[in-house]
Amino acid sequence: MIDTVSAFELPTCDCASRASRAPCAASHIWQYGRATATAKETIMAGPTPEQIEHYVRMLEQLSDLSPCPGENLCWTVVRPHQAGLTVHEVVRRLHGDPDTVTTYRPADADYDDDTVFLEQRGGTVIIVGYGTATAEEDALRRLSQSATVHSVFWLINNFSRLYYLVDGVVVTEVETLRPLARWGTDPEALTDHLDALRDLRDRSGPGPDWETAMATLESLTGQRLDVDWFARPQLLAKVNSR
Repeated sequence: MIDTVSAFELPTCDCASRASRAPCAASHIWQYGRATATAKETIMAGPTPEQIEHYVRMLEQLSDLSPCPGENLCWTVVRPHQAGLTVHEVVRRLHGDPDTVTTYRPADADYDDDTVFLEQRGGTVIIVGYGTATAEEDALRRLSQSATVHSVFWLINNFSRLYYLVDGVVVTEVETLRPLARWGTDPEALTDHLDALRDLRDRSGPGPDWETAMATLESLTGQRLDVDWFARPQLLAKVNSR
């Protein structure tokens, strides 16, 4: 386990501006926080520089897609307390029809608020959408029945959230652009994981906000998205049908 990590310089890039955020600030220097440990587990206090860099590069490489992940994206990780959760059950919880699930490449998809892409990774289910199908609290509460859910999303108007739910309860809700703004039954539950997001707010000038939010989700769940994931056929479902 690495106890501390020094400043890490991300590679420079010439990617375009995204909404009101300035051009990609990959040339800035970002840090992440300390490592923490308990008697039961060892966890990282937020994402590593490598994790942040990974998502900087990913969003750069996906910047020509329409819809553009750098403008609208929702990524949710569902981890059940016991084995047995399937993609079909997740689709049901999102008020979709499991019998209509098909496959499609996310990179070729048009914008549709009620379309999600799913992948089963062992007992974990990954959900990605360009809309807000899994950004609503009601949907997240259903997904987190007998499960732990972490979710991050942002919209082109910079509205964004990081969620942590367990058993239908919103434990922590974080405004990713203002990570000190938190709600839920335990607003401080993610405090030790938000060093990188807080660091962005403490610096002058723009930073890789969405990239850091995605890296934070990875550090919380151990799950990763990459460019190839968007290029490969994934399970596609229409949800919110009732």
